[in-house]
Amino acid sequence: MGWLCWHCLVLRRQQPRRRDVLLRFFHALFAGDGVGLNGIECGVLLNWLTEDPALANSKPWTADPLENTLVRLGTSVADGKPTTWISTQTVHTIVAVLKESPASPMTTAQDAGMLAALVQHLAEWETNPADLQPSRYGTGWRFRQQTIALTEHPTVLSQLGGPFFLFQCKITKTGQLVEPS
Repeated sequence: MGWLCWHCLVLRRQQPRRRDVLLRFFHALFAGDGVGLNGIECGVLLNWLTEDPALANSKPWTADPLENTLVRLGTSVADGKPTTWISTQTVHTIVAVLKESPASPMTTAQDAGMLAALVQHLAEWETNPADLQPSRYGTGWRFRQQTIALTEHPTVLSQLGGPFFLFQCKITKTGQLVEPS
């Protein structure tokens, strides 16, 4: 994850919002890895997944139960673990569950937009709507990057070309970072 700016590497990890956790999902899935969350990020995700008990009855949760994941997230929060790894398949299940969740007062428009963008790009990576040739791009991050570049429906995640490279955040005159969103 060394290609992220200081804001994404540090600030988003110390005071994460829901969209920051979704952005971590996006970056890790783009790279083709599982997702490593710190204890604070685990707390944000745990609260999101448990705030509405109806989520446990959703189709994705029923097909791939998340109870053990909730226990791991809770343990990570309590122990302040530096990293808790979540498998790619579990992240896909979490995203599917969150997609079906009703909007809550804790979910902002930016959170909902980030979730919609993540869902869209995950679907594009699976279905290859641009009909990219595997012999040219393979199935790894180059394929995913090209899919994002050729998307018919640009998102907040695709506008900057996928994962945000170092120094892509804008810095204001006061020295504050303006994040890509």
